[in-house]
Amino acid sequence: EATANATETQAHATHAGHDAQAAQHDSMPGMVMDDLPLPQTPWAVGNAPVPSSADEKTAPPLPLGRIVSQAAALGVTSGYNIALPTSATGVYTVSYFPADPQQERTIYIDQYSGTVLKDIRYADYGAISKAVSYGTSLHMGRYFGVANQILCATISLGLAMMAVTGCVMWWKRRPQRTLGAPSRERAAPPMRGWKTGLVMLGIVFPLMGATLILVWLGDLALFGRASRRERVTAYESAER
Repeated sequence: EATANATETQAHATHAGHDAQAAQHDSMPGMVMDDLPLPQTPWAVGNAPVPSSADEKTAPPLPLGRIVSQAAALGVTSGYNIALPTSATGVYTVSYFPADPQQERTIYIDQYSGTVLKDIRYADYGAISKAVSYGTSLHMGRYFGVANQILCATISLGLAMMAVTGCVMWWKRRPQRTLGAPSRERAAPPMRGWKTGLVMLGIVFPLMGATLILVWLGDLALFGRASRRERVTAYESAER
């Protein structure tokens, strides 16, 4: 009972001040999970369409306590949020977003009859959604507690140091009296693996891929001619 009361209080607090916004979204056709006033939802269901309750004008909506009890009967007992229905066709949405993606649950309950309209679990995700759900949990430092957070912090600090050391390396090897990339070493390391990896990342993360393409085109436009002149000069010097 204490857990149910705490969860009910949490649900009220979570959605306080969001009723007007939720009502606007609730009247829109094609509403999805990301439109609901929930602090966090599982990544895999962000675009999942939200079903509608049967508009039973003669039946009063079920109280929140009944939904809390029903969620507990379905195996969701703590750490979840409930989006309240804000129109005649709205539903109760129970969103459970734990650290372990395999325990994620999204439950839609008819506000009048208490019928479970949808119960989306990890097993219902596609292969890509399952993989990205794990990646999201790891990226947020949630999957294996403090150790995960330390790992993420270490990686973030490492990336920051790469930005600093990259500038230092460029400054030491920069072309004299001009801007541009340092001249390539004669025995350049093979780049096939790096290029393949960047292409794959660009496909998985399209915005990152578009940014890489823009940087590459900008480099060709701004420094391409200078780089070609340097190569020609180096070749002529070698011939002499």
